[in-house]
Amino acid sequence: MVRPAAWGIAVTLMAGLAPVLPARASDLPIDRIRAEVSRLVPPFWTVEEVTADPIPAPAPDGKAAAKSADSRTAVRIGAKLRLAKPTYVVESRDGAVTFIRPAAEAGLEKTLTATALATLGPNGWNARIELRNPEVLEGIGQPLEELPGRPVLVGSAEANRLRDQIARDAEARGAEEDARRRREEDLLARHAAATKAEEERTAAERRQEEARAARIADLRARILGADRPARIAAYEAALGGNDPSLRQIALEAALQSRDPVLGNLALKDWIARRKAVPVQLYATKEDPHSETVLNNLGPLTLEIDSVNPVNGALAGRLGAPGYSIAKPSAAVGALAQTTLTVNAYGCALSLRLTEQQTLDGLFRCQTLPALIARVVVD
Repeated sequence: MVRPAAWGIAVTLMAGLAPVLPARASDLPIDRIRAEVSRLVPPFWTVEEVTADPIPAPAPDGKAAAKSADSRTAVRIGAKLRLAKPTYVVESRDGAVTFIRPAAEAGLEKTLTATALATLGPNGWNARIELRNPEVLEGIGQPLEELPGRPVLVGSAEANRLRDQIARDAEARGAEEDARRRREEDLLARHAAATKAEEERTAAERRQEEARAARIADLRARILGADRPARIAAYEAALGGNDPSLRQIALEAALQSRDPVLGNLALKDWIARRKAVPVQLYATKEDPHSETVLNNLGPLTLEIDSVNPVNGALAGRLGAPGYSIAKPSAAVGALAQTTLTVNAYGCALSLRLTEQQTLDGLFRCQTLPALIARVVVD
């Protein structure tokens, strides 16, 4: 649709009208004027009747009136219009549906007025039509086929059904949006709760680690301190606890303390917690035959059956399968401070605690060369 406001104040006639426009208004061709007016109005208007009355030609803008009336002529045009089809206005839109109301019935009549002005120039006559009341064509809506979307008449059964459906759809969308928002809020709440729980767990673990580090530092300080009763009490407290790593730290600290009493306690506890203690053997440089004995002796093992926690006496088996004289046999031993001695049939093992947390010494069996022996206290 062409809106009347878009036509402008003046419209130049089509080329077919200008060349034949005579200088006198009484000779203007009504058919040409009718055709031009029909071109200017929207297509759903029918031009029923056109009248043309001569009027004085106005002077050109900013110029004096022409001396010769033969160079300018004008007429007042009156066009009776009839609406060819009913028109409607849009009340509202919802998606693809357009709700409309009737604006004008077919057959509505309007009178459009205009002025036709013809001017003689170097190239002949040129004419233009100026609409005087284009507003009479406004405010009547549009034909049904020019409306956007799916037009539905307001108040009709279809419109009521569609409005109900739109309301239900909007309610369903609102409920879905509420459910989505609740899900998001619940997810955020659970995420926040999980984050808080993780932060609390991390904080608790950090506090536990800090407390444990403090206990370890305190344990080491007390075991390595100058007060022997305090050292012994700290060691015994660590051994009686349920923290294996703290017990191991106490053992290592006691073995490193160079205190024979603490070393004795640590070795008794260490031996009592083992069923078998492997003994590493090495040849001596003093006796060249020790290398041969070592190669034929095989692994030496001290098996622990029992340990007296008071005096350090132990019972078990000691031996190696290489020589018959060193075969495993019943053994008894004792731990005096940090020195361990074990006697079996024809063989003896004598070890002393070193700064490297090992028990080093000798293994002797009757007439066999002595061998260097070592037990790693781990």
